[in-house]
Amino acid sequence: MQDKTLEALKEISEVFKFELWLRFYFIEEEDGKLRINLDDQVIEKMEKEYGHLARIASSLNRIELDPVVCQKTIVEHLMDEFDGKKYEMGYIPKILDSAAFKTEIQLFNTWTQLYEEQLDKTTLSFGKWKELYDKWKRSESAEKIQLSLNMQEVQQKGQVHSGKTN
Repeated sequence: MQDKTLEALKEISEVFKFELWLRFYFIEEEDGKLRINLDDQVIEKMEKEYGHLARIASSLNRIELDPVVCQKTIVEHLMDEFDGKKYEMGYIPKILDSAAFKTEIQLFNTWTQLYEEQLDKTTLSFGKWKELYDKWKRSESAEKIQLSLNMQEVQQKGQVHSGKTN
């Protein structure tokens, strides 16, 4: 994979991972509605630690959350931060549609599910999450899961291209 594609894949997947980390630790149920309620000082600290990613926290802070709101926030952030700025227009959607991106996000979600109990014991920084995930990703079990996810992606593409729907 080209360096530019690898860099874009890393930066774009990091946005999704950050949003999941936010929801994992900071989501609360309030009057039957899901919200993230962060103090301004926490947002400021995130700005110092995580740069542009803190804008996602600001955008999702104190509003009713659902999958559509979260997805819209992520996509708007990607377009504002990268599309036509760091990468040429239209490059971000290509990355989002790539098998490598889909596999990376599925692998990250798998990791959070596998280690949910441990991750939930104490609030870890996003940096620590990335460190733990990267270490796990190099493990034999993670490589097997990644291979399996890659195979699923190939099979799904094959079904789409051949017109089979099973």
